[in-house]
Amino acid sequence: MGFAKGMLVGGALVAATVLLTGAGQPTRFKTIDVERINVRESDGTLRFVLASRDAFPGSFDRGKEIPRPDRKHAAGMLFLNDEGTENGGLIWAGKKNAAGEVNAGASLTFDRYGNDQTVQLLQTDNGTHDGSALIFSDRPATPFDHAAIARAQALTDPAAREEAMKAAGIGGAPRLFVGRSRDRNAVVMLQDQAGRPRLIMSVEPDGGSAILFLNDKGEIVRRISPDG
Repeated sequence: MGFAKGMLVGGALVAATVLLTGAGQPTRFKTIDVERINVRESDGTLRFVLASRDAFPGSFDRGKEIPRPDRKHAAGMLFLNDEGTENGGLIWAGKKNAAGEVNAGASLTFDRYGNDQTVQLLQTDNGTHDGSALIFSDRPATPFDHAAIARAQALTDPAAREEAMKAAGIGGAPRLFVGRSRDRNAVVMLQDQAGRPRLIMSVEPDGGSAILFLNDKGEIVRRISPDG
């Protein structure tokens, strides 16, 4: 091997060593301006998305992104499971429109496997009323079939559409609400499997309190108050 050739080979080895050594070192930044960050496993599976409002993605089912035009109002992050399917997220938004009306809020959710949220921490504010709550819900064990949901949404018969949506994994209802209502009462509300309130414990801003029992029509059948 000639001297010049040896220098070239040696230089290449040094460069390769630097690249390989540096590849395992984290890159540090003081400030990063981005519209979206995707975090993936070594095999490419998407596990986490952090995005601005305009770059916010749809939902994900086993790595396939499903368009969600209704999600273009807030910035936030999505959590995905080991299979690349959405299983929760955190979104936030807040602004006044031209008329000075407030529309703001935030929501942190955790989903059942392949289905919708079973836990939600929610805050909303329209300027006149605001509320905050922790909500627990029942969801079907059946994962969403997004193609079947799209077909069901196209049905015109309400009964057939409801049945098809149920078969596609849509269903469940809130079962427990702990929070502050729009009328500023502190409330614990328990609901049946259809989402109908059946037991409400409430404390009003002035201290008035009551326990209410309701039937399946939402009618109060018994009221317990501090005075009887």
